[in-house]
Amino acid sequence: MQACGWIGGSAVRVTQTRRIERAGVNAVRALLEEHDQIVQEIDGGNDYGEDLFVMFTKDGQRTGVSVAIQVKSGAKYKRANGYSIPVGEHAEDWKNSLLPVLGVVFDVDTRRLFWANLSAALNESDELPTWVAVNAENELNGATVERFMELAHEYAEGSQAANRRETSLQIYPVPDSNGVLDWFVGRKTQLELMQSRLVGDSGRKLLVSGMAGVGKTSLVNNVIRDAAVRASFPGGVVFADMYGFSGDRRRLGRPSAAYAPLLTALGVAASDIPADTSSQAAAYHKFLEICAAAGRGILFVFDNVAEVSQVAELLPKSEAHGVIITSRVRLGILHGFQTIPLDCLTADESEMLFRTALKSRSTVLQADTSIRKLCELCGHLPLALQIAAAVIKEDYSLTISDLLEELAEAKTRLDVLQYGDAAVRAALEVSFRHLDEDLRIPFCRISINPGSQISEEIAGVLMEVPMSRARTLLRRLSQASLISRNPSSALWRMHDLVYLFSSEKSKEMVNGETQSECFARMAERYYLISDEADSVLRGRISNDKARFTSAGEALRWFDDEYVNLRGTAERAREVGLHEDAYFLSMNLVLFFDMRSRVDDALQCSLTAYESARAAKDVERQVRALNNIGLVLTTQRKFKDAIQKLTKAVAIAERIGFLEGESDSTTSLGAAIRQHNGPRAAVPILVKAVQLAKKAGDADSIGTSLTNLGSAYRESGQLGPAAKVLSESIVFHRRSGNRRKEASAHGGLAAALSQMGQFNAALKSFQNAFSGYESVQDEFGIHLGYTNLGGTYLAMGRIPEAKKYLERARLYFHRVGNVYYEAGALVNLGEAEQASGDSASARALYEEARAKYEEVGALENVRWVNGHLFRLGVG
Repeated sequence: MQACGWIGGSAVRVTQTRRIERAGVNAVRALLEEHDQIVQEIDGGNDYGEDLFVMFTKDGQRTGVSVAIQVKSGAKYKRANGYSIPVGEHAEDWKNSLLPVLGVVFDVDTRRLFWANLSAALNESDELPTWVAVNAENELNGATVERFMELAHEYAEGSQAANRRETSLQIYPVPDSNGVLDWFVGRKTQLELMQSRLVGDSGRKLLVSGMAGVGKTSLVNNVIRDAAVRASFPGGVVFADMYGFSGDRRRLGRPSAAYAPLLTALGVAASDIPADTSSQAAAYHKFLEICAAAGRGILFVFDNVAEVSQVAELLPKSEAHGVIITSRVRLGILHGFQTIPLDCLTADESEMLFRTALKSRSTVLQADTSIRKLCELCGHLPLALQIAAAVIKEDYSLTISDLLEELAEAKTRLDVLQYGDAAVRAALEVSFRHLDEDLRIPFCRISINPGSQISEEIAGVLMEVPMSRARTLLRRLSQASLISRNPSSALWRMHDLVYLFSSEKSKEMVNGETQSECFARMAERYYLISDEADSVLRGRISNDKARFTSAGEALRWFDDEYVNLRGTAERAREVGLHEDAYFLSMNLVLFFDMRSRVDDALQCSLTAYESARAAKDVERQVRALNNIGLVLTTQRKFKDAIQKLTKAVAIAERIGFLEGESDSTTSLGAAIRQHNGPRAAVPILVKAVQLAKKAGDADSIGTSLTNLGSAYRESGQLGPAAKVLSESIVFHRRSGNRRKEASAHGGLAAALSQMGQFNAALKSFQNAFSGYESVQDEFGIHLGYTNLGGTYLAMGRIPEAKKYLERARLYFHRVGNVYYEAGALVNLGEAEQASGDSASARALYEEARAKYEEVGALENVRWVNGHLFRLGVG
C-alpha cells in the first residue's frame, strides 16, 4: 500500500519520487540543525531551484551570512566518477543569486550526501553548463560538516565583498496617526484579518502579496494607522523599503545594508551602532530581545521584497514583535506567516476609488456613465485608476469618454495589466501624453538622477531651470500623480514604476549627448554640496553664508541624499567621470563612519581608489588607499590596514607626493600602534611628523603630532607626550578641524592626568568635550569619559570616577566596541580595588581580560594579568 499524507481531511497520495526527494531534504536539514545552524525550507510551489535556506550561526549568534541549498535525490544523479546536478532553467538564478547556491546530492542506496558550489561553478565557467559535477570526495557528513560550513561561509563572505555596492536603504520610524486615509477604499476583509492577527498574542506575521500597483503598501499603511494595532506594539512601527523591484539588481536591498538604518530607526544612537555587519546583526537581535522582554513589541514593515534572502536575517525571533512583508511574488520560505493575497479591486471598489480621486470634478462624474468601462480597461488596478483620474483632473477639456477611447487603443497592452507592469506602463503612457508640453522633458530628465527621490535643487540642475521654477514643475507633476513629496524629508519621490517609465521616456526623448551633459552637471553639483557638508562634519564652517551652519544640518543632508550620492559616484565611475566619482566617494566616508556604517565607508573608499586608478591619478590613489587603511583600522583588521597603508606610503614616496606620504605614514603608525604596541609606532610617527612639517600642511602636522603624542603617552613617555599634544592643538586650530582638535585635547588631558597635573587635565577634558559636542562625536565623548574616570580615580574621587567609567562602559558595550569596553572595565576594577572591594575588582579584571583575549590584544591581557597578580590571583 502506498503511503498517504492528509491535508484538510482528504487523502493525498505521496509518490515514491516525492518520498525520495523528502528523504534528501530531511537528511541535509537534520545534519545542519544538529550542528546548530538555522535551516528553513523553501516552498516547493515556487521553483527557483532552491530547497533550503541556511542562516549560519556561531556560538549561538547569527553571523549575518546565509546560503541557499538545492537538494537532489535518486539514482539518476549518479555518475561513474561521482554525481551531477542538472542546471536546467536555473542557470541565471544560481549564477546571479543574491545568496550563493550550493547543491547537495542524496545517494539513496548508500544514504550518503555529496555537495558542490553551484554558484561558483557557474560563475567560473565561460559557457553555462547543463550539468554541474559533484565530486565523490566532497562528502557531507558529521565528520566533514564543519569544513563544509567553513567553505560555504568563506565563499558567501567573498561574494558579499565582491559586490559591495549594495543599496543604501530608506528605513524610518512611522509616526503615530489614527484613522483610515480618506482616499482608501475597499479591502475590508483584508483589513479586518490583518488587524485581528496583529492585535493577537501570537501569529503576528503577515505577507501581503500581489501584482505591482495593486495597493499592497496602501493597505499596510492603513493597517498600521489602526489604533488597536498601534497599541499592540508599544515599541512603535518601523518601515523599510527593500527595493526588491527597483529594476536594477545592484539596488536590491540586502540584510547587511539594513542593520544600521534599522537600529537608527529604532532609536539607537548612531554612535551606539557597531561598525561591522556581524556585530550590527548581533546588536540588532539583542535589542529586539530586550524590547520583547520589556513588553515593548515592535511592528516591522518590509516593503517591496523580491527574495526571502532580503529579509530572513532581519526577522525577529520573539512573538512579541510583528512583521508585515509586501511582495509582488509569493515568498515560499516564511514559516509562521499568513499570506494575504491582494487582487485587483472589484468593479464597485474601482468605481469608488475613481470617483474619490475625482471629487473635484463632480460634474464630469455625474454626466459620464462610462466609468465602469474605464475601470475595466484599467484592470481595476489602483495605481492605473489613480493615474487615469489625474489625467482627467489636469485637463479640464478632457471627458471620461475621451480617455476611455484612448485607453481602448492600447487594449492589447492593457490585457497584460493582469500579469505585471505592462498595463501600468500603458496607463502611464496615457498620463504622459496628457501632460503639458513644458512638463514632458522635465519629467524625463528627473530619472537621470540615480535615485527615485530628488531635491528641488538637483531637479533644477537637470531641468536647466532655477530652483523656484523646478519646484513649480514638480508640483504640477505631482498633480498628475507622477511624483509626490516625501513627508519625512525635503525631497520629491517617484514611485518605482513611474521612475522606470521616466527612464524609458528619457532614452526615447532626450538624446544621449544631452543626458550626458545633464548627468555631468548633476554630478558636479552633488560634489560641491557634499564637499561643503563634509567640511562642516570636520568642524569647518567657511562663512556666515554657508549652506550648513552646524554638523547636525550636514548630517541630515547626507541622511537624505546618500543614496543619490552613491549612485551618482558609481555611474560617474562607469561613464568615465572619474574626478566626480572620486570626490563624491571620498566625501561620503566620514558621514558613513559617523553613522557607524563602516562597511559603506570602506566601499566608498574602494570606489574612490578604482576611480583614481582609472584616471591614472597616482596622488588620489594614495589618498584613497589611506582612507581604506583608516577604515580597516577602525574595523580592527590591522594586518589588512598595514598592508594597504604600506603600499600607500611606498607609492607616495616613489612619486614624491610628500603630503600623501606624511598622511599615510601617520595612518600606518596608528595601525601599528594598535596592532604591535605604541613603542613600535613611535619611530614611524616621528617620521610622519618630519614629513608633515616638510610638506607644510597644518592639518597633516596636527594629525601626525596627535598620533605621536598618543604613542608617547601609551608607552609611558609622558613629558614628550604632553609637549607634542600641546603643539598639535596649535596646528589643528590653524587648520580649523574641530574634531581633531578635540582629540588632541583629550590626549593631552590623559597625559597631564598621568603626570599628576589634575587641574590642568580637567581643563583639557573640558576643551575636548566642547569640541566633540560641536561635531556630534559620541565616540570621542565616551572615550573622554574613560580617561576622565581614570583621572578622578587618581585624584581619589572614587564616586565620580565610577560614574564616568560606567557611562563609558555602557556606551562601548552598546556599540559593540569590545576593546574600549575592556579598558573601561579595567578602570572600574581599579576603582573597586581602591574602595576595598577586591572581589568586585577581580570580577571586573577577569571580564576585561576575556574581552582583550577576544580581540587578540595580548599586550593588554598581560597588563590585566598584572592587576590580578597584585590582587593575589595567579
